Amino acid sequence: MRRTFLALVLAAMLAPGPAAASLAWIDLADITVASPVILRAKVDRARRLGPRVAPDVAPGRQRLLVAARLVSALRTPGLVPARAEWLWEGEPSAAPRKGTELIAFLVPAGPGPRPELAQYRLVAAHGQVPWDPGTEARVRAILRDLAGWTTAPEVEAVRSGFHVPGTLEGESESQIFLALKGGTPITLVVLRRPGALPEIRVATGDLIDESAAPVEPETLLWRALACGLPREAPEPLAADPALARDYVAVRAALGPCTRRSPAATDAARSR
Repeated sequence: MRRTFLALVLAAMLAPGPAAASLAWIDLADITVASPVILRAKVDRARRLGPRVAPDVAPGRQRLLVAARLVSALRTPGLVPARAEWLWEGEPSAAPRKGTELIAFLVPAGPGPRPELAQYRLVAAHGQVPWDPGTEARVRAILRDLAGWTTAPEVEAVRSGFHVPGTLEGESESQIFLALKGGTPITLVVLRRPGALPEIRVATGDLIDESAAPVEPETLLWRALACGLPREAPEPLAADPALARDYVAVRAALGPCTRRSPAATDAARSR
């Protein structure tokens, strides 16, 4: 069984894994959403695999079989064994060492050779990060956010919109209608008042009223909008200059979709 596990995972090409400090918030959200198992674990052993077992490892890098003891489970589909192992690849200076505590973002790789041992693979090359209280708190906050959605929000389309001038010069309101994957409607509301910056709010249902709230940064909805909306006003909005202007204001307010590592997606579960 151990040889089968190694054969399955060694077939994947792994890239260097950055430390948690080098990951953008969106990187962390990507791997959190994509991982059915997230563990805080303490490394018992990190055994280097030699050229005979891992012939495709590039010079200056190493591939390790990491064995670790469970400290706590941040996300699991059920009970998990007390011990886990997975493969990691990267530069020797970043290699996990005995006694190091990690947060591992994992996908099951099959039953372990013993009931107390589970075998996994990392959900992405950057799916193993050093544990610290701040990183764990960020992951738990993302998981709480995710629990409020049927699936992690992702923009499917910009449907339409309209712009209405106000009674005062410089006063107006635009509404931009989006659809998330799965059909959930989202409405972006842009309010302009004389002498003030545009006010941007979002309504996550069919009813648009005073409950529409600003888009909170470092949330899954913010990630969906910042990473899923086109940079320029799409066809349904571009024909109306005022509406297109307000769309551009939305994009500017959201900020960039910053990733420092390749995105991990839900598709990783089935690889």
